[in-house]
Amino acid sequence: MRAACTAVLVLLLSAGTARAEWTLQAYLGGSHTSSATLTLDLPASGLHATFDNVALAGRSFEAPPYYGYRIGWRRGRAGVEAELTHLKVFAASGTMGPMVERFSISHGLNLLLGNLVWRQPLARHVRLAARGGAGVAIPHGESRILGVDQEQYEISSAAFQAAAGPEFDVAGHARAFVEYKLTTAAPNVSVAGGTVAGRYTSQHVAAGLGVAW
Repeated sequence: MRAACTAVLVLLLSAGTARAEWTLQAYLGGSHTSSATLTLDLPASGLHATFDNVALAGRSFEAPPYYGYRIGWRRGRAGVEAELTHLKVFAASGTMGPMVERFSISHGLNLLLGNLVWRQPLARHVRLAARGGAGVAIPHGESRILGVDQEQYEISSAAFQAAAGPEFDVAGHARAFVEYKLTTAAPNVSVAGGTVAGRYTSQHVAAGLGVAW
């Protein structure tokens, strides 16, 4: 925590006496989550099983779609942000054995993050925005284990991201942007009688609009 505070202070001091501004951005896009090792632990039933290379689908364009938004403050080139990214994860049917009829994080492997941001001018009205963030995963798991359905939101593991992409001045205070994001989180998702644990590493492409004032 001390190191993070020091980094924020260094960034803001390096921005000098430039004018401060607030930013608000929203985006849509898509994500791809790499195949993962998932561990099913059902203490009450005495079951413990690990499934390697479970294929994971994102279904980014199905309702509810992939989306995100963030609010930030910057002075000059340096800034800080709070961001929420909503991506989805669906385990391929049949890849976790007959006891797992369904497992997904389908109302969001939601990532609530605090970011440090640096904006580097590239040309007139164009900047490269690079950001790194850390926070928490808030998954909404949906599952059917041994015939029992369960779903819930829960605050789970730490989450991290790195992202970069160009920002464009559109008109007045409006901004447009495109970015590539890499995120990772390892939540333990509650299921009937236990948990499913795994690490979800995802690549994202997002585009959106924002305002600065």
